[in-house]
Amino acid sequence: MKKAVIFGTFDGVHEGHRHLIREALAHCDEIIVIVARDEHVLELKGHIPFKNLDDRMEMISLETGVSVVVPSDEVLGSYLLLSEHKPNVIIFGYDQDALMEDVNAWMQDNNIHIECVQASAYMPEIYKSSFLNEEQVTDEEELLQETI
Repeated sequence: MKKAVIFGTFDGVHEGHRHLIREALAHCDEIIVIVARDEHVLELKGHIPFKNLDDRMEMISLETGVSVVVPSDEVLGSYLLLSEHKPNVIIFGYDQDALMEDVNAWMQDNNIHIECVQASAYMPEIYKSSFLNEEQVTDEEELLQETI
């Protein structure tokens, strides 16, 4: 059985995430999703996710094709979960260049080889969590103003 890993924040699952899952399924039989911890999102993106880790893990676990969902390593960049789950392939999102570079450096340092594939973008001008969450906040602010 061929296993793939995908990484992400998954702060609201959208069609872009589903596209990533579909592309991963083209390479494997089982998908392991590693969901970023809240503190890592804060460190890397400068803000905490709108949804907490447990909610984000629950949402992505409901997606067709997802076999296993785990929180990311406690230590950012340690990639112990890759050693633990031993995927055959890692599928990176179209915008995860820095992560792919970091994982490749880790593999080189540890004499590990896992195939790495970068997924294509799926309408990134629409389906990008930062855009969607920004719209959600704007909508919520407008609703709040209407009730005041």
